Amino acid sequence: MLIGSFGFHFGWQYKTSAEAATDGVRIILRLCAESMTVKRVIHTASVTAASPLTKSSSAAAAVYSDFISESCWTLLDVDYPLRSVHFDKYIESKVLSEKELLSYNDGESPAFEVVTLSLGLVGGDTVLSHLPETVESMVAPVTKQEPYFMLPRILQRLLGSLPLVHVDDVCSALIFCIEQPALSGRFLCAAAYPTIHDILDHYSSKYPHLDLLREADEVARVQPEKNKLVELGFRYKYGVEEILDESIDCAVRLGSLDASKLIVQQE
Repeated sequence: MLIGSFGFHFGWQYKTSAEAATDGVRIILRLCAESMTVKRVIHTASVTAASPLTKSSSAAAAVYSDFISESCWTLLDVDYPLRSVHFDKYIESKVLSEKELLSYNDGESPAFEVVTLSLGLVGGDTVLSHLPETVESMVAPVTKQEPYFMLPRILQRLLGSLPLVHVDDVCSALIFCIEQPALSGRFLCAAAYPTIHDILDHYSSKYPHLDLLREADEVARVQPEKNKLVELGFRYKYGVEEILDESIDCAVRLGSLDASKLIVQQE
């Protein structure tokens, strides 16, 4: 069984969206246990819940652990540059709901296994009729959509890098987790951990004639200590360049980017 985040329409019984999300998780787990047919619950979580920021961080400067790993949990009361009140609510929901899910594995005689896949920023193509927000933000330096560029900038400060993963690899990772004879726990799901400058450098190299959005600030480069999914035998098919290039192709196909602007005009 696969479950993801839900858009809760909560009323008086919930004070926050995080409270609604956590209660929703409890209900799903209870129903799965009552069914007596579920063997494994796999949740598509978010890497935003796994920030390596430390308590020493402030609005002026981010301070990170040496690595990002499955043991990292985003501290909800720590400031960092570009921190957003709106994004805080999203992160709180992700942190509390994922912790609630994983706590099931520690209960007495659990009826099934719980796996959470903490996804990086998802790029690549889409079956949707519009560009997903994650892809929109990934191509924002080229489309020059400042509001969408804010997400990569915040993620860089929150995570110390910009974890990327192709949507096809996400699907493959979910199938991989389903097919394992026994599996439980938390797994980061990202093919690579470039910085925002690495991404801008790729676009600058590929489209030297374009006036791209820029990031002037120096940033950290926090890498994973290890890759638990890969150690289990999973293989990512798409690297950083493929993820970025296919995201650009998707933006062109759906009309968010004019293909003619990507071509150097001959004088």
